[in-house]
Amino acid sequence: MNIQIQKNKVLALLESNSPEGFTRMQVAKCLGIERSSVCARVAELAEEGRIFTVKRGICPVTGFVATFITANKQVAMALPDSARMVKPKKEKTGQLF
Repeated sequence: MNIQIQKNKVLALLESNSPEGFTRMQVAKCLGIERSSVCARVAELAEEGRIFTVKRGICPVTGFVATFITANKQVAMALPDSARMVKPKKEKTGQLF
């Protein structure tokens, strides 16, 4: 599947009105995309400032603690202290020390 198509599908799902948000694994399962690809698309969307953290909790797919995210600003703003932008990972500078 094309990277841009993946990104559009991930964004569309995360923009839905789910008040709980989604874990990356839930997104992968819902869309039939590998989790690693979902993580890459979420990182791209985070760099664009389009992803918000909803909460930390137990992922219903894996049973492990995970971050629930959304791209729906109304959902993010409705939750106390939840409208935090997901911070993109810092790029490596190539410096050895």
